[in-house]
Amino acid sequence: MVLFMKQRSDGIGQRIRKKRLDLGWSQEKLAKASGYSRIYVLKLENGQVESPGIKALEKISRCLRVNLEELWK
Repeated sequence: MVLFMKQRSDGIGQRIRKKRLDLGWSQEKLAKASGYSRIYVLKLENGQVESPGIKALEKISRCLRVNLEELWK
């Protein structure tokens, strides 16, 4: 189960990074827009947050102008 969650968070992080880069945003800009620290964004993108909270993902998806489902696929 932990391995599944790790794989899922890695995939979400990769999609967050791709969407952020598509917008031409730095990690710092996403951090400021979402209210999270740059370190949290870094860890999230690198799959180092084992179970990112739904509220955090919703907030980040809004900042990236994508549906939460797009990050979760």
